[in-house]
Amino acid sequence: MHTFEAKVGVEKYPVFIGNNIFKELYSFIKTYNKKNVFIISDSYFKNTNTSYIKDLSFIYNYYCLFVDGGIEAKTIPNYEKIIKVMVENNIARDGLIVAIGGGVIGDLSAFIASTYQRGIDLVHVPTTTTAMIDSSVGGKTGLNFYDQVNLIGSYYNPKAIFMDLNFLSTLSERDYLSGICEAIKMSITSDKEMFNKFFDIKSFVYSRNKDILEDIIYWSVLTKLKHVSGDFKEKSKRLILNYGHTFGQTIETYYGLYQDKLKHGEAVALGITVAAKLSDLLINNFESKELFEKTNELLNIYNLPNSFKKVNSDDIPEISELTKNIVNDKKRTSEGNRYILCESIGKANIKIIKKIDLIENSFKCLYL
Repeated sequence: MHTFEAKVGVEKYPVFIGNNIFKELYSFIKTYNKKNVFIISDSYFKNTNTSYIKDLSFIYNYYCLFVDGGIEAKTIPNYEKIIKVMVENNIARDGLIVAIGGGVIGDLSAFIASTYQRGIDLVHVPTTTTAMIDSSVGGKTGLNFYDQVNLIGSYYNPKAIFMDLNFLSTLSERDYLSGICEAIKMSITSDKEMFNKFFDIKSFVYSRNKDILEDIIYWSVLTKLKHVSGDFKEKSKRLILNYGHTFGQTIETYYGLYQDKLKHGEAVALGITVAAKLSDLLINNFESKELFEKTNELLNIYNLPNSFKKVNSDDIPEISELTKNIVNDKKRTSEGNRYILCESIGKANIKIIKKIDLIENSFKCLYL
């Protein structure tokens, strides 16, 4: 088990990564008044007979609200519904919300925690690769609105994060590998050695070897913390984590929020393919070409899409529709859209680009 202290902004909190760490979670929750603990759990855990679920049975000692973990949960009506339940149960300001689920449950619960009575304590118990590697770390919260992902949100740190690898055994392969894509993305921008390692550990990742998964998640969390610790509200260094996201989210916007044609991690895979192509078009040297070629090779190895032919849909967007969505990207500034480029594998920087024709040419790689 890995146990360490995360520092995000001016706050610090413990992170636990390992097998069978529910005892540590229970010990942490017991430090709060029993009547003041409010658990928000993915409804999957209400109905499953998975072997590890008996170790989570202590959640029934508290008020536990089960919520469907689909993207439809991250809405204002659902937010209002849960707040009303909390008020009806007299959850006080010195209470605790425990979020058990993937990124949707984590984002929703964290937004509730950040706004209920101007802030209530929060614990994340992420249950997917995406949530462990990415969304539970860094303090972002969010609701979807007006068909845009996380248009409403805040920055709010938990009091602790507990990552138990047992949860990953029941994920579908698509969901599982979509989360691995987040780690691959960070290796491209931050760590060439780790990027190359992904070629060597393919069989261990596919077999869900817990030792390898613990190492990947531990590395991913530490890497993300390096970017967010001094840039909590995403003004500079933290933006590096958005490599490929601007492109990926415009593709997600085209397909819509409420569909299964494209997982978030699959959209990120398409996005980092376009980002690698944009980097190569601008830099045009051996390192940039290696970046594009090896990115495609690694995505193929992990069965992640690097072209629209590999998307689970016959509906292919026009390039003009994608560039139109980019103009409305929520991370844009008054100066224009910010893009993360890589000079080479492991070295990234931020650049504002206003030339639409350059962006269009980058997207063309997805149509081959």
